[in-house]
Amino acid sequence: MFGVKVSILGLIAALSVAGCLYPPVTQPPPDAQQEVVIPLPYDLAWDAVNAVITENSFHVQAQDMTNGIIEAVGPRFTLHDADCGKIKSVAGGYTAEPEANSSSVYNFLVRPRGREATIVEVRGTFNSSVKVPLHPATDVDCVSHGIQESNLLREVLAQVKKTHRPEYAKPNGAPDQAASSAGAQSSAPATSQNQPKPPSSIDKSEPPSGMPTSMHGFSLGGNFKLPEPPPQ
Repeated sequence: MFGVKVSILGLIAALSVAGCLYPPVTQPPPDAQQEVVIPLPYDLAWDAVNAVITENSFHVQAQDMTNGIIEAVGPRFTLHDADCGKIKSVAGGYTAEPEANSSSVYNFLVRPRGREATIVEVRGTFNSSVKVPLHPATDVDCVSHGIQESNLLREVLAQVKKTHRPEYAKPNGAPDQAASSAGAQSSAPATSQNQPKPPSSIDKSEPPSGMPTSMHGFSLGGNFKLPEPPPQ
C-alpha cells in the first residue's frame, strides 16, 4: 500500500513538471517588410546585395545570377528575431528559447524592374531545437518577426549609394599633346610674319647692267632728261 502511494505521488510530480510545446502563433512579416525597389540596374544591384552579404560575414551556400537567387547562412538567432512557440505545463507556461545550435538562413531574390531599377527580396528561415521537460529535444521552424530582413534591406539601400560603374581615366599626357599641337598651330603664322622680307631688286644701290652711271640714285619711274651735248 505504501509503495502504491509513492508511485502515485511520483506520477503526480512527473505530470507537474512535464510540458507540451505549442507552435508559434506569430504571423509571418508582410511582403512590404521583406522587399524593396532600388534605383540600380540588375547587374549593379546584384553586386550591392553580395557586398551586404560579405559585410555581415554570411556563408553563401548557393547562388544563381541567371535567376537572381542567393542562399546565405547567418549567425545564431534570438527570440528578438523569431518566435519558436511556447512551452506549457502544469506549473505554468513560458516562451521557448532557441538553443545554441540554432540557425538562420536568408534567401535573397534579385529581380530586374525595367532597365534602371531592381526589386530585392529577403526571406529569413529560422530553425532551432527546443527542449521540453521530460521530452526529447524537438526541432522547430520558428516564425520570423521581420526585424533582420528589414535591417538587411536598409543595408542594401545604404550600399546603393556606394555602388557605381568604374570610371576609366584618360591616358596621361594626351591633353598635353593636344595642347602643344594647338599651340604649335597658333604660333606658326606669327613666326612667318616675324621673318625679315627679302631685299627688293629695285632698291639695290648698284644700277642695273647697261644703265649710265649718271642715272644712279633715280628710280625707274622718275622723270629726267639726258644732258645735252656741248656746243661744237
